[in-house]
Amino acid sequence: MEGKWKDGAGDVRLASLEFYGKRWIDLRIINTRDGKNQHTRHGVRLTLSQAKQMLPRLVEAITELEDAAEEAERSE
Repeated sequence: MEGKWKDGAGDVRLASLEFYGKRWIDLRIINTRDGKNQHTRHGVRLTLSQAKQMLPRLVEAITELEDAAEEAERSE
């Protein structure tokens, strides 16, 4: 069975790599097919500085989602 990222299946690959003579953090979306990972073209490359700038925003977004889920659970 195929697992699509949009369906809540799949995986994320995060790696440090060299590209065009620079080091990057490469974030890729991975679908799963027959229990194996299938790379997609969907992803982003970040410099170290960009990744550091993203961290507080990522924490903020996660906190907002967790708070919304908790609030929805309480109202059920």
